[in-house]
Amino acid sequence: MIPLKNDMKQDLWNYLTTVQKPVVLYGTGNGADKILDRLLARGITVSGIFASSDFVRNRTFRGFPVETYEALHDRLGDMIVLICFGTSRPEVLENIDRIASECETYAPDVPVYGQVLFDQAFYENNAGEFAKVREMLSDEVSRSTFDAVVEYKLSGDYTLLRDVERPLSEAEELLKLPDPSTFLDLGAYNGDTVLLYSSLFPQIRNIIAVEPDGRNFRKLQENTEAIRNRDEYSISYVRALVSDHDGTTLIDRNKGRGVHEEAQNDVSASNAESLTAATIVTLLQGQKADLIKLDVEGNELVALEGGREVLLRDRPSLIVSCYHRSEDLITLPVLLKEMVPEYKVYMRHHPHLLCWDTEFYFTIG
Repeated sequence: MIPLKNDMKQDLWNYLTTVQKPVVLYGTGNGADKILDRLLARGITVSGIFASSDFVRNRTFRGFPVETYEALHDRLGDMIVLICFGTSRPEVLENIDRIASECETYAPDVPVYGQVLFDQAFYENNAGEFAKVREMLSDEVSRSTFDAVVEYKLSGDYTLLRDVERPLSEAEELLKLPDPSTFLDLGAYNGDTVLLYSSLFPQIRNIIAVEPDGRNFRKLQENTEAIRNRDEYSISYVRALVSDHDGTTLIDRNKGRGVHEEAQNDVSASNAESLTAATIVTLLQGQKADLIKLDVEGNELVALEGGREVLLRDRPSLIVSCYHRSEDLITLPVLLKEMVPEYKVYMRHHPHLLCWDTEFYFTIG
């Protein structure tokens, strides 16, 4: 078991049930909703909510007036600050560090999707699986990253992630692709990863970019127009949600980058949109896959199951996001090593507050 290095000797949620200091939230978005719900379920009192000065205005959140940090600090004094959002903006990170120099500050890990909380009980109940995944990692950077991510998720100490941040360009060192290569970008967003990986791997000649959100799909096409107009590339765009089945599925059209499959009762009729669902097998239409990137908003496991035929046949290099669900750290690598035992497995965390932009890399050779 990975020991906690901080002084709490327990996970953040249990720690917060024992402290006498007032607890306040920094942020008013979806993350704040989830963290507030978890705190209330454990009987932890929240004493206030603040936002960055530009976002305070005259408003409330969940019945709390939205204040400034300075106002709350003047009123409450020594307090515990819980960061409720992710960011990579230097000026925001600088402000967080300033706050952390004055108050105990944590960034609680709550799942983007699903209800499984990464707490001490979850970790202990799955200790054997965590040990199995750590053992399968192929280099010391991956093992250090895995340890830091696990400890961060338990402790909320976001500074642990800084020591293991690595640039996205390291994919070039970890993955070996044939020339020419076909790249299947699942969750292509606004084209950022199409541009990144086609630059890192000039042997990529054929690109299939898949994005479910309508607005992002248009940006994807606009931002990759230069590639589309170059003779050496073949690029096709598919607006679909990647799953383990073909057909149609419901999405919430207001979710933006967070588009994922919704149960019939989980989305209001006014926001519901029917969208094509497709498997990796269907998206490739018989083509050989050399590189597949999956960042599909919590659908990673079912997408991989739906692509089993391709994975067994082609054994492509994979870049798989592992931060949407608490279980992703263990279910995704275990599944893929069972499918293709020859895979070498790497893990990298890229610069970002919280565990967003954390990925597994799978490659042969």
